[in-house]
Amino acid sequence: MINDNVYLKVGSINKPVGLKGEVKVFSTTTFKNIRYKKGNVLFLFVDNSYKEVTIESYRQKDSKFDILKFKEFNSPEEIEPFYQKDLFVLKDEKVLKKNQYFYDDLINCKVVNQDNIEIGKVVKIEEFPSQITLKIENNEKKFIYIPFIDVFIKSVDIENKTIICNTIEGMI
Repeated sequence: MINDNVYLKVGSINKPVGLKGEVKVFSTTTFKNIRYKKGNVLFLFVDNSYKEVTIESYRQKDSKFDILKFKEFNSPEEIEPFYQKDLFVLKDEKVLKKNQYFYDDLINCKVVNQDNIEIGKVVKIEEFPSQITLKIENNEKKFIYIPFIDVFIKSVDIENKTIICNTIEGMI
């Protein structure tokens, strides 16, 4: 059985670039220089399993897209079956500093306001150009969006899966 808790999504293969098997990747990692270092192993999620691939080269295209070349693929035809597939790394706590966590760890955290009244649970982390936002589902199955910034986020307790936030009028 595959333990999905040990994998973190770092991006999705978008489309081919050139004739040597390079691909344009929509990156979702904040550790690009660590994750995409030559020789590092990533995992393609294909047919309900993880296929290991090795980074041969990396260059940044712009703020969200990168160009990757994997050692295992040398033409657009070889990598074509993996277009629109997600890329993962093994979760490595060593890249984090003290009191840091992966955004992925916020999923399913209970969110309460400053008065300890439950708002809901985090169902997704939305990455907008201006900021990271928590998508929270309340008991009525409605979505609430709270910017993940110090003004609103009072504390995050990953161990107890709880986030305390300051709410303002009209937010909820």
